[in-house]
Amino acid sequence: MHNHIKYLSISLLLILLASCSHFRFNKLDPTNNKYRLSTESSLMNSLHVYKIDSLYDTGNDGYFDGANNVKIYYKYFLQDGKENGAIVISAGRTEAAIKYKEVIFDLFNNGYSVYIHDHRGQGLSGRMVGDHDMGYVEKFSYYIDDMKYFYDHFVVANHHKNKYLLAHSMGGAIGVTYLEDHPHDFKAATFSSPMLGLKFPECGVVEFFKMDNPKYAPGQNNYDEGLTTFEENHLTTCKVRYGRMNRVFDEVPEARLGGASYKWLDESCKQFDIISNNIANIKTPLILFSAEDEKIVATSAHDHFIKKLNELGKDADAHLIEGAQHELLIEKDELRIEVITNILDFYNEHK
Repeated sequence: MHNHIKYLSISLLLILLASCSHFRFNKLDPTNNKYRLSTESSLMNSLHVYKIDSLYDTGNDGYFDGANNVKIYYKYFLQDGKENGAIVISAGRTEAAIKYKEVIFDLFNNGYSVYIHDHRGQGLSGRMVGDHDMGYVEKFSYYIDDMKYFYDHFVVANHHKNKYLLAHSMGGAIGVTYLEDHPHDFKAATFSSPMLGLKFPECGVVEFFKMDNPKYAPGQNNYDEGLTTFEENHLTTCKVRYGRMNRVFDEVPEARLGGASYKWLDESCKQFDIISNNIANIKTPLILFSAEDEKIVATSAHDHFIKKLNELGKDADAHLIEGAQHELLIEKDELRIEVITNILDFYNEHK
């Protein structure tokens, strides 16, 4: 009962914080496309799409044994000559490397080697439960263990002078924990809509429904039942990129993932406390981008995270992306270009 009261109190606090959220956030000014990032019009051009797909197909890929003997799929793209550095992508829940084709293309064309792996239980990595569509993890720390193995055995092996982190959503919770546990691995880090807290009342509810057997959390279901039309989606306002996202999973159905289980939700909610308690360990300069029309994660947690970092004298900043939804890296051009331009500017400042 004590834990139930604790989580309900935390959830109520998040609601209170949400009412004054964003007061520490900067607003980005419109920018030109100086990095020549892909645009919605270029995604309608078959030659440009062919270039994106061709680069992706040339990447080095394979599997390694992750924590507790789960197979982890990875892919990486190396510059032939001089490079600006290497970027490690930590993707969100339900995502896979194949969803990041456009992002990888844009980063690579700006002189970066790019690394990405599919988190355990999603994409082409191994599943831990019989229901292929169910989002599940036994221990949240396994995500960080997998990422550390990938970093040590693949990224470090290629002797990059500058190594950067780009993390989105659930990958943000993984990435922040990684920075707390391994504060010297990355020169700089950027976070797109990081999952540092969930919307009320998810973390409070899960405490009342502990499940020994894997079951979908309330409101969660398999991949097909979770599909929505573009007009109903809460991920992006870009119809072109929303369509590309769905098509890629139609083409590679084995990479699909549906709703989250009680276990995944419980592990994630416990991880938020771990992250909050270890913020002082972070030494990596970072910036965070938060969507104004966020419906997936708690933006109040972004505010709390940045405020605490600033109070500790850390090099950290946050930006509010007006009119954007959760998926900033596949948003409409004017929003996506703002975010990725500022990401690349930040990396350039930390060479």
